[in-house]
Parts: sequence; C-alpha cells; structure tokens
Amino acid sequence: MSKKIFTTILVIFAVLAMIFLGFWQLDRHSQKSDINERISARLDNEPLGLVDIDKLKSYEIIEMERDFEYKSIAVSGKYIQKDSILIRNRTFNGVPGFWLLTPFQLSNSQIIVVNRGWLPISAENYIDSNTSVIDLIGILRKTELATGLQRADASQGVLESLARPDLARYEDQLGYEIFPMYIQLTGQNPQQADGFPKILDLPEFSEGQHLSYAVQWFIFASIAAIGYPLVLWSYSKGRGTKKRKESDIPVDYL
Repeated sequence: MSKKIFTTILVIFAVLAMIFLGFWQLDRHSQKSDINERISARLDNEPLGLVDIDKLKSYEIIEMERDFEYKSIAVSGKYIQKDSILIRNRTFNGVPGFWLLTPFQLSNSQIIVVNRGWLPISAENYIDSNTSVIDLIGILRKTELATGLQRADASQGVLESLARPDLARYEDQLGYEIFPMYIQLTGQNPQQADGFPKILDLPEFSEGQHLSYAVQWFIFASIAAIGYPLVLWSYSKGRGTKKRKESDIPVDYL
C-alpha cells in the first residue's frame, strides 16, 4: 500500500470519527435540554404534600429518585433538633462552612431529613431549640454516596459530621427510619432565627458546552474533508508543472 493511499484512509476515518463525535455531542445537548425541561416543570408544578409522601413509600428508590427529584414539596411538622448533623466542606458565596441536616417529623409521625442550609465554620456548634410546628417548602433531593476516588464516611460509630448527605449512613446513626430522599429547604414559617442557617440557592441546570463542542467537531471534519483533497490537488499540480518544465529544456542546453 502506498503512503498516499494509507494517508487518505486515515483522513477518511478521522473525518468519520469527528462527524460521529459531533452528532454524539448534539445528542448529549438534546438529553440535557430534556432533563432541564423536566426539572423546570417539576419545580413549577403543584407541590407534593403529606398524602403524596405516603404514596411514595410504594416506589422503588431508583424510580423515586428518577421521577421525583427536584419536585416541589410543602409539609408541616417539627424538627428533631437533637439529631441534627453537619455536612462538612460546603461553601456559600465562596465562604467555607457546613450544611445543617435535621430530621423533620411529619404529622403522621413519618420522618424526612431537611437540608436547612449553610452555616459558617464559626457556627459549628449551632443549636436551635425551636420545637414548634413549622410549615416548610422545598425540593426533594436524592441521597449522595461516595463515588470514584471519594472517601466514604466511617461505617461505624457516631459521627459529628458527614462528607455528603448519605441518608443510609445517617439512618444507621439515628437508629430510626427516615424517608429515602431529603428536602432542600427553600422557605419556612416561622423563619429560622437570626437568619441562620442560610437557605441554599436552587441548583442551576446548565446545558453545558455540548452544542459548541458539536460545532467544533463539525468544523474540524469540514477542514479535513475539504482541505486534504486541496492539498492533494495542489501537490499533483506542482509535480505536473515541474515535469513540464523539465521536458521543455533543450537537450543541447545541457
């Protein structure tokens, strides 16, 4: 196989690969757009209530997380203040601190954990003694587990803080059953004393750079598909010109 044919085959495969990557990025962009639309609809729909929480008990956890994460929820109950726990290494507007998680007992005695928001490091020993009935609104979030190279929390003992909202580990420590998803607080009545914990902002759902990446791959494919034949044509034209010039030289000149 000549060098020219081998190079041509490589260029063809490269162009096909870049086209494939471009369409793959378009598909990723479409998936993200669909997810964002579903999440926006969940946030805008009528909030779940106590009756809905009871119905969710029949769902498998995977189905529940898939179909109800980011769903609005509005319930009433009491915080179990003594069982609060901190989620460490969390920032708010660039300031380091913690999240405060507290079990919340509903009127039907079911308990669901509430992420009440952010506390600065200086408030590590924060105590809230409010035991009155509270009306709260928020969004459902799924439990978080250690992934990849992340280090999981110790499986034994009573921990003063967790690395993430790992509800299974938290339930083991509490010694009683909790709902398998937690509420990210967006508001409550009466409001939290002294403005703490700081309620977290709603998560932002970016579609990422998939569309721009797709455009880049298509541009690269176009450059290779158009540029390589031009290079071959220019090369062959140059060789033909050179041959003609050599043949025009008189023999007696040499």
